[in-house]
Amino acid sequence: MVLASRATSCLVGGALGDALGYPVEFVSTGAAIVAAHGEDAPERLIRCSDGQVHVSDDTQMTLFTCEGLTLAIRDKGALESVHAAYQRWLWTQMPTRFDRPEVGMLLDVDALIARRAPGNTCLSALMENVQSQRMPTVASPPNDSKGCGAIMRSAPFALWAKTRGEAFELARDTGVLTHGHPSGYLSAAYFASVVFDLAHDTSLAHAMHEADALLAHEVGHEETAHAIEVARAMSSSPGFKAIESLPNGGWVGEWALAIAIAVANDVDVTDEHAVARAIWRAAAHGGDSDSTASLTGNLLGAMGARFPEAWLRDLEMRDVIERVAAALVSAC
Repeated sequence: MVLASRATSCLVGGALGDALGYPVEFVSTGAAIVAAHGEDAPERLIRCSDGQVHVSDDTQMTLFTCEGLTLAIRDKGALESVHAAYQRWLWTQMPTRFDRPEVGMLLDVDALIARRAPGNTCLSALMENVQSQRMPTVASPPNDSKGCGAIMRSAPFALWAKTRGEAFELARDTGVLTHGHPSGYLSAAYFASVVFDLAHDTSLAHAMHEADALLAHEVGHEETAHAIEVARAMSSSPGFKAIESLPNGGWVGEWALAIAIAVANDVDVTDEHAVARAIWRAAAHGGDSDSTASLTGNLLGAMGARFPEAWLRDLEMRDVIERVAAALVSAC
């Protein structure tokens, strides 16, 4: 069983990375981000245009994933329960399109109802699921998208599952509810497997070795495996230019995974400054900054990282995140 402290740290770390990257997500280059905010990690989380610190849809969907898994112990199954939770998230983004759901612990949290640049693929796929009254599967995917909207919400499966195989399969099968390309849902599955082992106190190298074996059995795994090998080949603590040189800026699942793995490798998680620098490197590039920084925060948090106290004080919904983490572990 995952320790409550590791679960909390994993989810809080993801939210910190999300909040750090969200205000710079649409800045076109890492150089422009560094010019505006510096090479060193900011001492405080960056404010959005309204002067407040906010998380994005990444943390919103992660928390709804947690809620679905928490309710699964008295529901008809984890996959169905998480799918229902995503429909509740869809209501928060389109409240005039549906009646308010009758179930759910998160629907009264203002920051979870706010619209925070939700991914178009998640919205359109979930809307189609409602209209067609079906759940997509690997054999019958909803589209050919490999965007990172599946991987960015996949850490909770690692914290709930009894085995890494269960974490892998649940992340895969819920990932394909919105993202139908193998690189979209298999990157999510691989990430969940890695987080599972990290949260059970193994090394990143060992966690990746175990996830490699699961990935190799999946049809269409080659792109994801290639991105992982590129990440492995990078030197420890890759700089801003090295991250910027990776393809696609993390907008797709396999390269978001690669950035997070490359940056998290060999970080001293007992040193809050090293942790902050790593998450900042994952955010300060001209791509999907909030998602890649969030994934990096998940990885480091699963290792038991120390985060800057100033960041923790700034974090939106910290109390909600900690409460959801505790409920998730209790449901295991």
